[in-house]
Order: sequence, then structure tokens, then C-alpha cells
Amino acid sequence: MSHRHGRERRLWHGSLFRRVVLHGLLLLFLVALAVGIAGWALGRSFPVQADPRGAMALAAERAAELWDDPARLRAELVRVRERLGVDAAAFAPGGRVVASGVEPPPPLPPEVEARAADGPVHVRGRGLTWAAPIPGGRGTLVASASHRSPPLVRAALFLGAVLVALALGSLPLARSIAAPLERLTRTARALGRGDLSARAGVEAGGEVGELSRAFDEMAERLERLVRGERELLANVSHEIRTPLARIRVALELAAEGDLERARRYLGEIGADLSEMDRLVEAVLATARLDAARAGGLPLRRERVDLAALAREAAERFRAEAPDRELDLSVEGGLPEVEGDPDLLRRLLANLLDNARKYSEAPAAVGLSVRGSAEGAVVEVRDRGIGIEAADLPRLFTPFFRTDRSRARGTGGVGLGLALARRIAEAHGGSLSAESVAGVGTTMRIVLPPFLPSTATARQGP
Repeated sequence: MSHRHGRERRLWHGSLFRRVVLHGLLLLFLVALAVGIAGWALGRSFPVQADPRGAMALAAERAAELWDDPARLRAELVRVRERLGVDAAAFAPGGRVVASGVEPPPPLPPEVEARAADGPVHVRGRGLTWAAPIPGGRGTLVASASHRSPPLVRAALFLGAVLVALALGSLPLARSIAAPLERLTRTARALGRGDLSARAGVEAGGEVGELSRAFDEMAERLERLVRGERELLANVSHEIRTPLARIRVALELAAEGDLERARRYLGEIGADLSEMDRLVEAVLATARLDAARAGGLPLRRERVDLAALAREAAERFRAEAPDRELDLSVEGGLPEVEGDPDLLRRLLANLLDNARKYSEAPAAVGLSVRGSAEGAVVEVRDRGIGIEAADLPRLFTPFFRTDRSRARGTGGVGLGLALARRIAEAHGGSLSAESVAGVGTTMRIVLPPFLPSTATARQGP
């Protein structure tokens, strides 16, 4: 129980939403404090009449000037009330009201009239109320603070209302900022727990929306990567299972003394071992390229003569498949490329072997090398079964084989084209396929030209 309460307390203090709200309230408090200090400083900068006796005396003299015109006197008292927030009334001797700026007029206690005969006096028990004699024995002027809020109080109330409105308005603003980030946090925790399908899915604009979309794209790539690793493990296990089973059968036959049947398995076992060797070599090469792409294992790079490399690949193809015809075309003036010669040899060998498997004699396999504005272009063409349009997007997926090439004798293990593309991309190039079912397939490699200035800058002094 205490652990749960402790966790809830940490969540409360660590919530981005609450922190945004608290920072907003703190900011409002500081603004209010600054406004108050500024108002106090401005108020201190003007001289304030500490004793209102002088003001009452002046007001009484003005009342004496207007005494004979009660209407004007009343208008003057109303103006004083509106401008200064002071309720005032002029009384004749005996307490009769001559003019008043407010209805009902403030009362005039009899004792105040007698006390005010000698000068302005404060009326006790009535707050800020003063009385002063009107010159000429005309009567008494009484003034008190108005019950209306003075301008400063009204300004303070207005400022308080504004601050409250800002505080309330900060809540949806804080929620709009914090909610997407909290959702991203929950999604990240779900990914950490192994839920690779978790996505934030925040539909928002600005930087928060861009962050959410980038996060979801990263999660999608992570899911594909993990799924690919799992499929790789499953496919490698599947491909190894068959040759291991044959080897086990051969060993059991030999142990039983059936040497003739065991001998018949030897040829198949040799082919299986060669296939396993190619599988392991392809997996290791793929891992090496992935490490190089991640910056963990640099490739061995040097200047490569593609023309010589293509002629070497053609000779090897003719030696391994003497019954097949190969058309070689190498244009002059080829740009030099930079790369790993061993990997580029494997790239050409994989494509030529793939073309041989998916086309039958006497159809010829074509290999051409030419220059272009993009760099060097290598094409391998066959006139074989071709590839369906629906299979082209998955053609370079590891362990993928088209429906008409599922047999191990023709389809291999499905790593050749995936490895070929990774080799091309590791050299800054690309590998694409064009195919028509029943007509043939063309594999096109584009490699960037060798730039001495770039290589020098990379190698350093």
C-alpha cells in the first residue's frame, strides 16, 4: 500500500500537466506582485494630502461662492462625487439640506455642527467623514468617502478578474501541451514492455505533432526490425533442418550397416552442406553490412575497375555453367567507383546465379556495364519465367521466394537478392528490378562515381 501511494505521489509531482499549471500560476503571481509593486511605487511618487482639513476648507469656500444658486452647488457636489468618489452635502444652520451630491444626503449630527463652527473636524464613528463651516455663517459642509469602489479598488478588482481568467485559460493550454507528451510516454513504456504494436497516434500540429509522427515511424521501423530478426531465425532454422535430417539418416544407415543406401545419401549431403555453407556466409555478410550501415564496422574501400570486375564475373559464370550463354557488353569510358571488391564480386555473382536459375537454356543471360549521369550502371538480364507484379515489392525481402520458385533446387534460400541490395546500398548505390511474367527480368545496379576530393576528406591528413 505504501509503495502504491509513493508511486502515485511521484506521478503527481512528475506530471508534466501539473508542472505546466503550477508554473503558469507562479507566473501569474509574479505578474500580480510586479503590478502591485509598480502601483505602490507610482503612488509613492505623487504627494498625498495626509490631512484633509485644507481640502475641506477649499471645498467650503467653493460652496460659499455657489450658496445663492443651489442648483449649481448641487451640480458641483455631484461632479465631486463622480470624479473623486466623495459624497458631500451642504447644510444650512439647523440641519436643513441646501444641496447634496448624493441621495439621501449624509446626516449631520447636531453636535458636529457646533464643533465644526471653528474649522474642519473629523466626525467620529462615521469612517472617513469630515465637516467644515461654510464661510459667512451660511452653514456646514459634510463630506465622506463614497460607498462606490474608488478607481484604485476597481482597477484591483479588474486586475484580479484578468488574473483569474488567465489562470483558467492556462488549464486547456497546459492540457493541450501535456496530453500528447503523456501519451507518448505511455506508448514508450508499452514499447519497453515488449508491445511492438503500440503507437502514439497523436493528431496535433507543430513540434508536438511532428515528434509524435517521428516516434510512430521509429516504432514502425523497430517492429519491422524485430519481426525481421525473428523471421531470420525461423527461416535459418527451417533451412538447416532438412540437411541435418539427411545427415542424421545417413549416419543411422551407416550404423546399421546399410552402406549402400548410406552411400547414396552422400551426394545429397554434400549438396546440403554446400547450401548450408552459402546460407551461413550470406547471413554473416548481411550482418556485416548491417553493422557497417550502423557505423560499427567500416567497409574496406578502394578504387574498383568495374569493367575488369564484370569480365571476371563473366568468366566465372561460363566456367560454372558451360551449357549457358552469356552476352557481355562493356562500354568504354566507365567512371571509377569506390568500394569493397569482394562484396561487389558477390553482388554480380548473386545476380548472375539468380538469372541462371530462373531462365533455361538456350536463353542467354545478359551482363552490361555502362556510364550515366548518376554514375556506373550494371544490368543483368534474363529471358526466363519473370516475376509477377504482386511479388516485385517483396522481391528483396530476406527468405522470400516467388510462388513458382519454391523448390530448393531453383529457389535457393531466398537471401541472394536481399544481400545484393544491401551490398549496393552499402556502396551508396541502389538495386532495382524490372520484370514481366513470362518474358524475363532485368536487375539494375547504380553505383555513384568515385570522387577523389570526398575520399581525401574522409581519410583525413
